[in-house]
Amino acid sequence: MNLSESLYTKRLHFRLLNLEDTDAVYKQFSDPDMCRYFSEPPCDYNEAVEIIEHYAQPEGKGHHRYGMFDRETGAFIGTCGYHYWDPERKQVEIGYDIWKDYWGQGYISEALPVLLNTCFTHLNAECIYILTHPQNAASKATVRKFGFEQCAPCRAVEGEPQVCMKLMRGH
Repeated sequence: MNLSESLYTKRLHFRLLNLEDTDAVYKQFSDPDMCRYFSEPPCDYNEAVEIIEHYAQPEGKGHHRYGMFDRETGAFIGTCGYHYWDPERKQVEIGYDIWKDYWGQGYISEALPVLLNTCFTHLNAECIYILTHPQNAASKATVRKFGFEQCAPCRAVEGEPQVCMKLMRGH
């Protein structure tokens, strides 16, 4: 599996972010509504560039993030990916964000199989977990549909409390 290759679902095109996406990434990660459940503070424009550069050339790294785009219109929908890959424990954290205009339309339910397959196949992960804001009921409900269960934190987290939910291989 080549992480730099595009992937597709019925409605989504997954591809690596590039500098042409800086405006969309900045909009996504600086908007107060969007940042309400993020563990990081809103970013500035230069930090948006740094986000894109951080996830460039993902092969061999412990992190990867796809930009998610509407297959028909090319509109930016959000991002999804993994980070905090721990090869010794064979566990990895996933994350995702959908631009607020697309909330409640099933995009994460469509994206999660791609993301889970990437982690289980490419990383050979045994445990995939997500940290989510305690008040983010929609995110918790979505991952529960895929078999994620609330658990003790899988890694130490500073700042706001987070709910950890995990999925074990074969569940």
